[in-house]
Amino acid sequence: MSIQQEQEWITGEEFHRENRRLIEQGVPDEAPEFQELFRRIQARDDYLFERYGKPYLDTHYRKWIAISLSGEVLIRDTSGEAAWSAAEAFGNGNYSLRKLAEFPGYELLR
Repeated sequence: MSIQQEQEWITGEEFHRENRRLIEQGVPDEAPEFQELFRRIQARDDYLFERYGKPYLDTHYRKWIAISLSGEVLIRDTSGEAAWSAAEAFGNGNYSLRKLAEFPGYELLR
């Protein structure tokens, strides 16, 4: 995985506008246009986590982290709390949301 930053990250507004355009044009979910759109979000989110999120793995393990496009960080106990706080602080879609764990997604039954 490369953590090299692109010139400019896609914003939530840009993502939603392009997503809506593709849907209205009837483009299938598995089409290259959709795949590229989601690849841009994934690359952005991977970079933000590698650059700004990883240092919190040891100190805030199993909490949720939201990272703005400029590297500001919010840490909360649940994904809902983190997403709500991040949307309020950074704007809808203008952040990466991950769990501070070896697998940075949802934790299944334990």
